[in-house]
Amino acid sequence: MHRAQPGRFACVVALATVCLVVVTPTARGQLRPDPAALSSASRELIDRVRADPFTYFRFINRAWTARVCEVFADVADAPVVRLHGDAHVEQFALTKDAWGLDDFDDSTRGPGFIDIVRFLGSLDLAARQRGWMRDRDVLWDRFLAGYRQGLSDPDYRLPEPGIVRHLRRQAARTRVAYLAWGEKQMQPMDGATSKSVVEGIEAFAQFVRKERPQLATGYFAIVRAGWLRIGVGSAAARKVLVRVQGPTTASEDDVLIEAKEVANLDGLGCLEDSTIRRAGRVIDGSRQLGRLKHDILAIRPALLIPAADRAENWLDWWVVSWEPSYREVTLNDLRSVNDLSDIAFDSGVQLGAGKLSSVRQQELASIKKLEGRLRKQTSVIVEELLAGWRELRK
Repeated sequence: MHRAQPGRFACVVALATVCLVVVTPTARGQLRPDPAALSSASRELIDRVRADPFTYFRFINRAWTARVCEVFADVADAPVVRLHGDAHVEQFALTKDAWGLDDFDDSTRGPGFIDIVRFLGSLDLAARQRGWMRDRDVLWDRFLAGYRQGLSDPDYRLPEPGIVRHLRRQAARTRVAYLAWGEKQMQPMDGATSKSVVEGIEAFAQFVRKERPQLATGYFAIVRAGWLRIGVGSAAARKVLVRVQGPTTASEDDVLIEAKEVANLDGLGCLEDSTIRRAGRVIDGSRQLGRLKHDILAIRPALLIPAADRAENWLDWWVVSWEPSYREVTLNDLRSVNDLSDIAFDSGVQLGAGKLSSVRQQELASIKKLEGRLRKQTSVIVEELLAGWRELRK
């Protein structure tokens, strides 16, 4: 597809014949989305991105990361650490027995300032949206204090945040309602892809049962499957949602599992794995940094995609089971700035505590040295993001 020049426009004919603004991802003074991601997004998602700067922020993580790499290109002594890769307020999630940052699609290794600037930026935008901008610097203080706390004492444990307790008290869906909701997310796929999914799940079942022979023989028997079209930052990635039989033949204990194409991080120069597309980095990130445990989390080579694509993409997919009680916190869930402050501190602790012991002291020193610059440049990049969002709205 022809890439529009800065400030120029192009119409993209999508399924719904929508005329979209296609803009370059980098332009001085404006942080803009990748044209390919924009052209492949649904009309509904484009409407959401135009309506809300925080959704725009979620949509352009690649452009944001590239800009952070550019701004801090002269920093040569930052240690290489395990990154979340897309750490922000709405990645904070909870289940019936855990809480914390989840969704490690973009996890890789690189300098810690990638996660720090991303989360600080999300706090700025969340504070703007909720009318708490006068508290922004305090929220930044809380996140950085949590990050230092996690680095200094990785065994530190926080009490359950009030927002987690509040959301857990709300009425939960029944298992039947949850499974019905999952099936509604499944979009039709053609016969060749359906066959590929069946073959892939059969191979995946053999792989998993070698490690977990206690699983029922028919655990991965497919009840229904379809394309999954949800997400903001991951909207362009191919995703498949599958309902499988689970531990018994009773429909009430069926399990939803998602197979997902790994995000492409090629070309982001300050990331260690910038030239490697392998799903193992997602698994590593979830295990090293994550608190929410998934019953099934593994790489699925080859067979979940058409045979013609398998040779080059054989390690580009990963599989995760869904937890019925899982819920991501949204900005609208926040009852007060105190809820946002709790999430900021807790997320900082999690990211700091997940660093290997061999780099914690070096990371502490790096953050101390860069803190003023991190704050200043986050403000600048947020303004660039808002300029790009305003242009897209036009």
